Formats: sequence, C-alpha cells, structure tokens
Amino acid sequence: MSHTRAATRTVLVVAALAMPLASTAAAETFQSVMQGLADDMNRVQSALFVEDFATVTEAAEAIADHPKPSLGERRRVLSAVGNRVSEFRGMDQQVHDTAEQLADAAREQDLDRAIRYHGRLVTECIACHSAFRDKVSSDLSRLSPDNAPER
Repeated sequence: MSHTRAATRTVLVVAALAMPLASTAAAETFQSVMQGLADDMNRVQSALFVEDFATVTEAAEAIADHPKPSLGERRRVLSAVGNRVSEFRGMDQQVHDTAEQLADAAREQDLDRAIRYHGRLVTECIACHSAFRDKVSSDLSRLSPDNAPER
C-alpha cells in the first residue's frame, strides 16, 4: 500500500474515532429510533422510582435529542403519514419539548414536576402511536428496501 493511501486511511480512522457519538446522529431505521426511545423511557421510569435525577436528566435529554432515521427511511415515514405530516411533526415536537421540560425538572431535583412531565411524555408517545403506528409500520414493511421489486 502506498504511503499516501496509508496516510489517507489513518486520517479517516482518526476522524471517525474523533466524531462525537451524539444522539443527534442518524440512526439506521425508524424502528431502531423507536426502540431507543422506548429504552430511554424505561430508564426515566426506573430512575424516577429511586429519585436518580442524574439518570432521569440523561435519559430525558436523549429522548429530546433522539437520533433521526436515515434520509431514505425518513422519506418512507413521511410518505406513510401522507397528508398528516404536520400533525406527525407536531407530535414529535411535543415529545421533544416535554422531554426537555422533564430534563429541566430532574436537573432541579423537583420530583413532583418530573413525575408530571413523565406522565405527559407517556401520554404524548401513546397518542402518536395510536395515530400513526399501524400505518407507518405497515407502509415501512411494504416499502422496505428488502421488499423492493427487482429491476
């Protein structure tokens, strides 16, 4: 391997390792985003039981700044929600805002407010799932790259 190629590979490896692993990075699938959100919601609930405000804060921030699916996956999701895109985005924004409020309450170690915002967050998640889950799941399965017709 030439010196130039080796140097290029080294730079790429170092750059990849130096990139922050922020939760705002793109996730592969919508399902993986939803699973991550479910995991963070479970962390919030478990931490609230023992008043572990640091974990509540961390998990709520992860919910507020959750990763986005890949661009292709986002297009498939928006196609699935059809003419209800603004409603879908509005619900996502509500979840984001409430998760930030939950993180703020946890930072202030205000258990009553944190519990209130947690309840609101659960309600908002369930409302979005009730409105969109079946259609999005069905369409994503149908529109999956694995199910694309052969050309």
